[in-house]
Parts: sequence; structure tokens; C-alpha cells
Amino acid sequence: MDLQSIKALFLDMDGVLWHGKDPIGNLPLIFNKIQKAGVIPLFGTNNSTRTPEDYRDHLAKLGVEIEPEQVITPAVGAANLFMKDFSINARIHIFGSRALKEYLQNAGFSLVDEKADIVLVSLDKEMTYQKVAVAMKLINEGARFYATNLDNVLISENGWIPGGGVMVNAVQTCTGVSPIIIGKPNTIMMKIACQKTDLKPAEILAVGDRYDTDILGGLRAGCRTALVLSGVDSIESIAAYSEQPDMICQDLNTITDQLLADRSR
Repeated sequence: MDLQSIKALFLDMDGVLWHGKDPIGNLPLIFNKIQKAGVIPLFGTNNSTRTPEDYRDHLAKLGVEIEPEQVITPAVGAANLFMKDFSINARIHIFGSRALKEYLQNAGFSLVDEKADIVLVSLDKEMTYQKVAVAMKLINEGARFYATNLDNVLISENGWIPGGGVMVNAVQTCTGVSPIIIGKPNTIMMKIACQKTDLKPAEILAVGDRYDTDILGGLRAGCRTALVLSGVDSIESIAAYSEQPDMICQDLNTITDQLLADRSR
């Protein structure tokens, strides 16, 4: 694949940049190559357990300086979507992390535990029976059911752990209602990336370690796609899919090497 037309990267994080607290490769060197190639790094993750500012701070600890505006999470997507489909007066119940609640509160929305217009479910490491029951009651009373993503597992420094899809599936099972998905493979976050950069989807390379979210989301948005083998999927696990990624690489460093090589031709 020729990368000369690529002007931005839409990078997943878990499984691409790190496993839990452990970086994948020499991240300062990798991002130095991205800068040399004149490519804009954007970060698109389905994980809403950190705010964009939290991700900025985490990357800084790993030697990479970015701005929060470069990070697009389902919280960012949710704020955009709810503002468009409802209004700033929408009453939102969140079954999810502190960071997700903090972002939507700072965006101006009211967070409630009763009489909600919206129920948003995401990864909650303090999941309880009562939280499922509250979400169920509000949806049965008419609240619209949204989910940040359906990722059932996440890779960490300690191996595989449950993902936000576990919480979503619990609420879906007891309500019989399917949620509207905000994160990948939905294209909401990718559309925000295009708006931020004023680029066409074909000028953005979506990089991820999962076919069913990162790659499928990129394909649906009309982006070029690159699967890295440093996380969830393998060549064997995606072989059955009819539509394949444009690139399959060992890791992000391999992609940055090709970016530089294609620009030096």
C-alpha cells in the first residue's frame, strides 16, 4: 500500500500504543517518525475510562506530547450526538466510568438517576446488580439506550479483562432493547476526526488491533485501514472476512517506517 496520500493517522490505543501500562515499542521514536512524515496523529479509542486530558497526561508519561483535542473517545462522540439529536437540556443517566461522567458534565449535560431521556452504558469496573437494575428501569420508562461500544474484552498488562460490552449485554438482556452504538465500528468518531482536520476519509489511515471495531469502522467510514498484530486479532482470525484491511503489520512502528519510506521516494 502506498501511504503518500495519507495525511492523518486515526490511532486506536489499547493494543496499538500500549498493553495496560506497558508501551508497545519506543513511542517517542515512533511519534518522531510520524512528525517527520508530516502526518497528523489523532487518537480514536472505544475506551471512555479516561478523559482526553487523562490520555494526554498518560502519553506525556510515555514521552509523547499531544493536545486533548487530538483524542476522540465515545464521550466526545456522545456529546456531539446528544447535542444534535436532543439538546443541552437532555437528562442523561450514565452506567459507566468517572471519566465518562466528567466529560459529559463538563460539556453541559445534566446527569440523573431518574426521569432520564438517555441511558448511556459503558465500561464500569465497579459494576453492580443495582446499576443494571437502575438502567433497566429507566429504559423501560422510555429513555433511549446508548452504548459507547460492544468490546467484550480488553488486553491489559495482566492479560485479558472484561470490556464495556459486558455491561451493555447485561442491560440489553434484561430490557430486550438493542442500544445505539457510539464507538467503533460506528463512524461517529471518524466523522469528528474529518471535521477536526478538514480531511477526506481516504486521506486518513485508521490503525487498530481489532477487525470488528477499528478496521470495520475505518472501512465503513471510507478510510484506508491498517491492522496491527500487537493486540487482539491475528492474520488467522480475520481470514474469513470478505473485506480485508489495506495493510497488516506487526506494529505501529512498521507503519511509521513505511510512511517515511514512501515520502522519501
